[in-house]
Amino acid sequence: MNQDPQFSRENFEWQLNGKIIIFALVLFPLLVLLGFWQLERAEEKRSIVNEFRTNQQAAPAMLDDLLGGQNHQYRSAWLSGELNGERRVFLDNRVKYGRPGYEVLEALSVPSLIIDGRPQRVLVNRGWITASLDRRELPQVDSIAGQVQLRGVLYRNLRGGYRLDDGITTVTEWPSRVGWVTVERAAKLFGDDFYAYQLRLDADSIGALDTGWVTVAVQPEKHTGYAVQWFAMAAVLLLMTVIANSNFSRWIKSN
Repeated sequence: MNQDPQFSRENFEWQLNGKIIIFALVLFPLLVLLGFWQLERAEEKRSIVNEFRTNQQAAPAMLDDLLGGQNHQYRSAWLSGELNGERRVFLDNRVKYGRPGYEVLEALSVPSLIIDGRPQRVLVNRGWITASLDRRELPQVDSIAGQVQLRGVLYRNLRGGYRLDDGITTVTEWPSRVGWVTVERAAKLFGDDFYAYQLRLDADSIGALDTGWVTVAVQPEKHTGYAVQWFAMAAVLLLMTVIANSNFSRWIKSN
């Protein structure tokens, strides 16, 4: 008997299964798109982190710096003015330490902060406070009286993200609880003009509550890891599709 291996080799052949082919054609592009989406998210987060590091190294912004048009995102700032505790916004659904709570925002009147001939207020985020067990009761927050100097970080809301539709168009009673807030929306809620950035207070600033702001919830490296997982799943799907629609296994063994 001739034992030469060439006589036992099996030719590669397709054995197509229509349902599996359709399933793979639908799922494979989706997995690849998810992988590229995570790579885009990684690049976005990397850009945010780099912007944070660059502006954090700059000297704290003073009043004159705010009048320019440069990028102040994540830049430290020292601003003097008066906080209005009578008109206060509680930003709802802010979970911290596994507990529900609010972020407390008030308007800061800053003398001489005038842009295009219009006085500008600064939206100040004092930080987080735990919510009462009774949703009908808002937390008690001490107001800050008189002229004060506040220290914090300038922040403009990032694009995208989920916004809770609270149905509020005008505020009829203060304090007010809202599902989301930007400086643009603050202008409508307060009826005043607001500077383009809010001020997130530092932990040691006058008026600060529980701060500790997160620059990015998910680091760029984690998004890259997620992308690798999606691409790996796409590769496995492609291999399994080939195996299920051919004599690939027997062909490998015979060769």
